[in-house]
Amino acid sequence: MGTLRIIGKELASVKENIPFNLATVISPLLFLFAFAVMVSGGITIPVETQPASSESAFLQATAEYRAPDGTPYLELETAPAEGAPDGRSADRYIVMDELAVSEETATGAVVHLVNDVNSNMTKNYANRLTGALVDYVDVKRGVGTVEVVEQTRYEEDIPWDESFAVSTLVFGAMLAGLLFGQLSMTSEWENATAKLLVLSPRPAASVAAGKVAAAFLKALVAGAVLVGVVALMYGRALASAPWLVASLCLMYVVFASLGLALGIAVRSTMTAFLVSLVASLCLWVAGGGFGDLSYFGEAAQMVGAANPATYALDAVRYAYFGGVADPTPLVVLAVGAAATLAAVCAIYARWTRSERAVS
Repeated sequence: MGTLRIIGKELASVKENIPFNLATVISPLLFLFAFAVMVSGGITIPVETQPASSESAFLQATAEYRAPDGTPYLELETAPAEGAPDGRSADRYIVMDELAVSEETATGAVVHLVNDVNSNMTKNYANRLTGALVDYVDVKRGVGTVEVVEQTRYEEDIPWDESFAVSTLVFGAMLAGLLFGQLSMTSEWENATAKLLVLSPRPAASVAAGKVAAAFLKALVAGAVLVGVVALMYGRALASAPWLVASLCLMYVVFASLGLALGIAVRSTMTAFLVSLVASLCLWVAGGGFGDLSYFGEAAQMVGAANPATYALDAVRYAYFGGVADPTPLVVLAVGAAATLAAVCAIYARWTRSERAVS
């Protein structure tokens, strides 16, 4: 009964910090809209050509070179007659020698004239030219000596914007858990009621468990809002609803426990919010929020192996997109949830004992 009263008290305290409670929903939504909406479709980048695309079979094929969703990779524009780019225009593809492809050989020369000092854009232009060349040769050549057999993880290509939107659910789970866990203590510090916690006759473990449970319920509401927004934006049917519920709930427990432990030391609501936001963002990025960690080298993968966000992202992506059902992420999260909950109960009990000894 005492634990239920603690939960009720914590839930009632929501009205004390309404702006920060709303931030647990608004912050992930800002990331969601800033990235997922801006790249809601494929991206076509402009490129100047010499000669005009109508005068080159390769350039005509390049104009039809498209992403899996049908979006053209490049928008071809005939280069002005005066020659070199002026620094304000796009990169330029110059067909010096028209491509000729046979079953035995492929000859020709295309010059990529770089006009943008942005290394990322230079890479985009180079990659798309390479892809257009490979596609052109493959179409013209009937047979080859190399056979590629693709084994896909998912039945269909997952749009990047939708994958990113799904990953923000994990960011939101970490932010909500950390912040609500810390607020359960910062409210005590700011209301000068922390001493009552120390003098409470209730077992310290039950008080800590009640605070974690209340933070979990608040995070659950914030998470439900984010899941609803993603559902409205994309309308994708879940491949496994139990995986989604299990992964997010375990993350709420892990980070609500960590938040409560931090709240013992953090005594300011604003500081708690900033710590939660920065920590969640760092863990989310380091866990693969922007994409698979295999692209970032072995060091990133080693760090990711100790990051709960890595496992949550794998589980949430499976929940939405299917693929291979590997229970490892849920097992790791379950162990982490039990360990962090036990740890925070021990930390809280030690804190109350030390405070009693001081007083």
